[in-house]
Amino acid sequence: MLRAISTITAALVIGLSALGGVATASGGGTGYPAGQCTAYVASQLSWVPSDWGNADLWLIDGRRSGFTTVSGADVVAVHPGDVAVIAADAQTRNGKASGDGHVGIVTAVDRGAGTVTLSSENWPEGDSQPRSLTFDTSDIEGYIEPPAGASMPASALGDFAERAPQVNLPLPRTAE
Repeated sequence: MLRAISTITAALVIGLSALGGVATASGGGTGYPAGQCTAYVASQLSWVPSDWGNADLWLIDGRRSGFTTVSGADVVAVHPGDVAVIAADAQTRNGKASGDGHVGIVTAVDRGAGTVTLSSENWPEGDSQPRSLTFDTSDIEGYIEPPAGASMPASALGDFAERAPQVNLPLPRTAE
């Protein structure tokens, strides 16, 4: 039953993210420089601490903080709401990551195509507008799972959130 609910919820999130659009820009007060991918993710996900540093350190700092991390190769374990981490200077289908790496919020997973869609900011570097970008799963170094009970903020769903701001989907986890 839980697996069915998880699948339906994930399909809903995946379907909603396919509607396109972008989230609202990140503000200050996150502990990260405004306009950076780290500030955007921290502004959207209240569970992200303000002291993880540059994006390329988030997997290490997430693990040290007690969060579950998942290898980028383990696409079966990836869910909407996870934080994706792209290694510093990694070459991706969308260009090269900065020397500080990149983070974004997973909004959709297409296991068949081997892709994940992220809501992120500052990609390409210097672009301070949030956007939705699809990456190959091989572009991702790893993922940080949200704590139990965390939810996907409506703002990460892009234009759909403007039409239905009450959306705040729980992120169920099931054993695979």
